[in-house]
Amino acid sequence: MSFEFETLNYTPFAPVTDSAALYAPAFVGISPYEFTNWRDETMSWKKTCYLHTGLNPTDTLKLKGPDVIEFLSKVCVTNFNKFPVGMVKHGLCCNEKGQIMQDGVLIRTGEDEVITYWMVPMLNYALDTNKYGKFNIEQEYLTGKVFLFQIGGPVSIDVVEAACGHSLRELKFLRTMESTIAGKPVRIARLGMAGTLAYEVHGAIEDALPVYNAIYEAGLPLGMRRLGSHCYPMNHAENGYPQYGVHFLEPKSEDKDLMSYLAKMPGMEFHATMGKAKLNLCGSAADDINHFYHDPYEFGWQKMIKYDHDFVGRAALEKIAEEDKRRMVTLEWNVEDIADVFASQFRDEESYKYIDNPTDLDFWPDYTFKFIHDKVLNDKGEMIGTSFGRQNSAYFHRMISICCLDTAYTELGTEVIVLWGEPGTRQKNIRAKVVRYPYNNVLRNDSTDVTLSQKIQP
Repeated sequence: MSFEFETLNYTPFAPVTDSAALYAPAFVGISPYEFTNWRDETMSWKKTCYLHTGLNPTDTLKLKGPDVIEFLSKVCVTNFNKFPVGMVKHGLCCNEKGQIMQDGVLIRTGEDEVITYWMVPMLNYALDTNKYGKFNIEQEYLTGKVFLFQIGGPVSIDVVEAACGHSLRELKFLRTMESTIAGKPVRIARLGMAGTLAYEVHGAIEDALPVYNAIYEAGLPLGMRRLGSHCYPMNHAENGYPQYGVHFLEPKSEDKDLMSYLAKMPGMEFHATMGKAKLNLCGSAADDINHFYHDPYEFGWQKMIKYDHDFVGRAALEKIAEEDKRRMVTLEWNVEDIADVFASQFRDEESYKYIDNPTDLDFWPDYTFKFIHDKVLNDKGEMIGTSFGRQNSAYFHRMISICCLDTAYTELGTEVIVLWGEPGTRQKNIRAKVVRYPYNNVLRNDSTDVTLSQKIQP
């Protein structure tokens, strides 16, 4: 299992273009950071649609054998009782404490075959070490051999239909179909965070550029934007879908056996670097790494769990479910307090931590991963949760974040305080209030009825 992640060449998953305003380091080479600007690009998933290639090369692992479903049921908390061929599942692995260790996408492509995305290294680790028993399964590591493109927004269905030349109106949410684009075989999956309309197109790496060009040409008349890596995470905060590497940390470094396995495996350098030495913990909650670990109930992912079989973390999750300590909410930040933080850099005093960037996410070319969590306090100064995924929402004209909050404070309109600034520096109490979650749900009903034409004039 091997794939070279570090190279200075341009990404092979999208054409090099001088229309990109900025480039930045990516998983492979450098890729577009912004095409136009982050405001313009973030508006696309509300008004038209976007084309995004920045998740490539997605860690892709194909599992084939008679024990595939039995194995997945053991290592994932996900319920596989209904998982027909052509269906998509959210795969979720936890440790014995019930903490999220890995999440990604699973597609059943045959009776005894499942293709997984972003489920490396937990699945191959369990198979290679027989950690949970021996299973009759063959593995094929496809990372770098395949591509994954994302097309999201109200006209995304029209764009993909134009590119593949047939209707997608019968393709249901979390289902896939085989098709062709630019004469190349592809798999089309209907996905979409928080229920919004979106699709993924999967295919072989040698077909990436002609498929990309065909999709982009089909989208141009409908106002499609190409999405850079700068604004991509903003989709997750608005749609209430926390993403590893942006909004939370997985406690892989706490598992000595796993880290030992990764250190010995060619091609796993990326995952092995996720030890504590490479973590740059930021925000007021950076005084304790445990603030960065979360469980499925905190994220509202409990619907995928069914306690009718044995799986890793079951006992802990049953206890977490009974306690119901925290839930996910959206926070709207106080405008005056944000302005005061920004203005402090122009006063003759120690300024607050900068808040100029539209999002907290930074890109580090040496794989020094930056994770940001801020403490959330009640009016007594007691910690009642953690806030992450801060972003400036251009569409809604608000500063928002997603937040794991003590259940007693999750009622809409509840006022809380976000403690802004690193430990040991000047900190600011920023007022915030609990609002709808997912934040973007006000656009869901108008953008997901695929029985109607979705076309919108750009």
